[in-house]
Amino acid sequence: MNKRITVALCFIGLLAYNESEGQVSGRGQENLLKKKELPGEYSAEQILNGEYQWPASPEIKMEALDSPFFVKDAFGTVPEPGVHPRILFSPEDLEDIRNRSKNTQTGRLALKNLRAYQDVSIRKEHTASYNVYQALLAGNIKKAKGLLDNYAKAGESDGVSWHHRPQFLYVLLLETFDCLLRDDTEKGAELATVITNLGKIYQKNLDQMDRAFKSASEILSQGGDDGNALKFNSQLNSDVWRSGRKDAIGGEPYFAFLYDFAYNWMNKRQQKSCRNLLNTYTKGKTAMGSHIPHHFRNWNWVAVGSGLLLTSLATEGEEGNDARVYEHQKEVQTDYQKYGWSEMGMSKEAIGYTQFGLRWHGPALVAMARRGHNLWNQKRWYNSLKWYANSVQPGGARFLSHGDGGEAGPTLQTLLAWKRSYPQDPLVNYVLQETLAYQNGGGDKLDGGRGYVIYQIIFADDPLPTDFEAGKRLGLPNTYFDPERKSLITRSNWGDDEVQLQLECRDDQIGPSHQHADRGNFTFSGAGRAWAIDRFRGIESRHHNCVIIDGKGQGYVPPPGEWLGLVDNDDATFGVLNAKYAYDWYWQGTLSGFADKDQPRRRFKRWEYLTGETDKWLAKHPNFDWKANIDRSPVVEAYYNGFESGDPRMWDEYARPVRVKHNPVEKAFRSAGLVRGAHPYALVVDDIQKDSKDHTYEWIMMVDSDVEMLSLQIDEIILGGDTKKTEGAWGTLKFEPKEGDAQLLVKVLDRTVPEDEFKNPQIRLETFEYKDARDWPDGRSFGMAKRLVIPSYGVNPNFKMLLFPYYHGEEKPLVKWNESKTEVSIEWQDQKDRVIFKEDGKGRTTYKVIRNGKVIAEI
Repeated sequence: MNKRITVALCFIGLLAYNESEGQVSGRGQENLLKKKELPGEYSAEQILNGEYQWPASPEIKMEALDSPFFVKDAFGTVPEPGVHPRILFSPEDLEDIRNRSKNTQTGRLALKNLRAYQDVSIRKEHTASYNVYQALLAGNIKKAKGLLDNYAKAGESDGVSWHHRPQFLYVLLLETFDCLLRDDTEKGAELATVITNLGKIYQKNLDQMDRAFKSASEILSQGGDDGNALKFNSQLNSDVWRSGRKDAIGGEPYFAFLYDFAYNWMNKRQQKSCRNLLNTYTKGKTAMGSHIPHHFRNWNWVAVGSGLLLTSLATEGEEGNDARVYEHQKEVQTDYQKYGWSEMGMSKEAIGYTQFGLRWHGPALVAMARRGHNLWNQKRWYNSLKWYANSVQPGGARFLSHGDGGEAGPTLQTLLAWKRSYPQDPLVNYVLQETLAYQNGGGDKLDGGRGYVIYQIIFADDPLPTDFEAGKRLGLPNTYFDPERKSLITRSNWGDDEVQLQLECRDDQIGPSHQHADRGNFTFSGAGRAWAIDRFRGIESRHHNCVIIDGKGQGYVPPPGEWLGLVDNDDATFGVLNAKYAYDWYWQGTLSGFADKDQPRRRFKRWEYLTGETDKWLAKHPNFDWKANIDRSPVVEAYYNGFESGDPRMWDEYARPVRVKHNPVEKAFRSAGLVRGAHPYALVVDDIQKDSKDHTYEWIMMVDSDVEMLSLQIDEIILGGDTKKTEGAWGTLKFEPKEGDAQLLVKVLDRTVPEDEFKNPQIRLETFEYKDARDWPDGRSFGMAKRLVIPSYGVNPNFKMLLFPYYHGEEKPLVKWNESKTEVSIEWQDQKDRVIFKEDGKGRTTYKVIRNGKVIAEI
């Protein structure tokens, strides 16, 4: 079929959409041609004017913290309109920034990194950035645009082609900021020319998009993508994300900062040219988070959307600035803190992925604070520091949480801004100390080069020279439990020799997110190191500390789990959970928004990938009734019910989830906890059963790459880290641990072993490819990893595990069952515990931990 005819037919089909009824009808084209937004959505003008189409979201009170350490005006105040810099700092702040870059270790390292990076990129002849810079400086706009459009071949590599980061614009921003620090007016005048000419390219991009929008002829407009397989559409022009306007100016808020930093080197003509560009970009525009209810604004892309807030402030108070954009984005970013963070301080996402959003949201918080909207002393936001502190691992310089980015800690940028607001606060200084240790790893890269180093220089500071004794002096309790996130972190004590257990069973899943198929996942640390760990982005149960059945685990996208209870006292802390729903079902992501053939999003090129994926899935499952499988579980119902008018979407893609049968089980209970004392240890009990048939169950524990299995004797495993390995007798392995080496004794109290010994699967520590099963064999791979696998074969695996961290040479416990196998004794010379097990008649194992005749925990 002729391409023009195809586009026209699709366009006419979209224009026939009935906005009030949400279905295809015979209504004409005029209304949609006039409105040019998705049916049911409010226009950008309505949104920016404060109109709102949903009922009130669940109320969350923003409560201020009363802290003697808080400095309210830490980020200064905003100068009069037309005075620059102004977004993050004022002209009078520059001397302090220069001093910090010289007089703090952090500032010196950050500035050294910036200049070393520039020396091998924009300042080095023949690199891509150097070539673009010279073309712009010469006023050869056509050549510069050609180089930018094919940046990979614009010259030698300058090392800036990272995901979610501009390329040439990034190094130009660093160069401009460095020039501002040096107060180099001669170089500044040169940069003013380069920036203005770059702005002319961006202005042409925007003008071209605006013409396409006005023509109303490209409802399936061509364009790039935003890195997540979603195409840009000029017909969604009022939204800087959907339309691609964000990328048409190289990303937010980088050109805004260029204008702000270089303003005083520009002549009036250059200032006007750049100001017009920024106003053209922001006027009447919305971003990620604008088209959804307040409580939907809770994940990291909403935070990334705060780039529009920062961009709008570049021309604040100047001719042509649309002040509504800042006011609206202030609301969106405040909602992100309200609904993206629990009262206990946990984000909806792991620490690492949260920091990705905070690269934009953190500076936005600074900018808002300078304008009288200060969120740095909100309790739930301040409590995030407690989450970070509790996540620090024994030995320091390492953080663990759960989900995408669970292996990462907070960024230096985040903690330096905290330090500015709370310069004397011990908690802030402790987390900053651990963040610096985590980021530079003993080197001088601070954050590995992925962070925006200008923020590190602007807020450069060092932690107080205080011995925090690995957190002991913070006065925090041993147990941190978040009832909203159903996430537990508990420790024997604070210090390098602490034993720490994390256990999580999230029940707040409401759509595809950065959570994994890991309901009941735990991590475990002791003897100065982490043993059971979480890695970056493995979404499957087999890549987490969970149980899999015949190689298959919980479903992904994961539906909610169920947290059943918490036992917490001075002697022990245990969590109890039910993961059955997460094994039984998975959420098929694209079905939630694109299974309906009358869905108007299906007709836009932006969502064609998701439409195609949905149609392929439905073709493979022709009898699947997606409407009958819309998830109605309580947490999902509470989230969506009453808020579905206008078709609001998480990630701009996902509506209320649709569930699909995955790996049905009869039960999937887990209880796990930490027993304190002279010899702290963990107990993990799994009551999981698929059906009445025999199956291979595997108890998984992910470990670091240096961990080795030093010995294995039937049900007693000793793991060690980085231990000398030699060849023993008969070609076997032999390990030679030294006195004081960190070790972990894993005692398999119980597992089902078949009568046929040849079916008995062997316990093993295995090296495997850390690779997604989806799209096999082309699935995403993260390389090699290690895991301990404890298998069982039977109807019910009866997994019961004890974990004892210790140093080589120390006394190990004597662990023995009684004759009837109902009671286990765990004995050292100075500590004697008993655990009495019992079935509750409902498929769950209950137990008591007894010490000196006293029940210290009952689960």
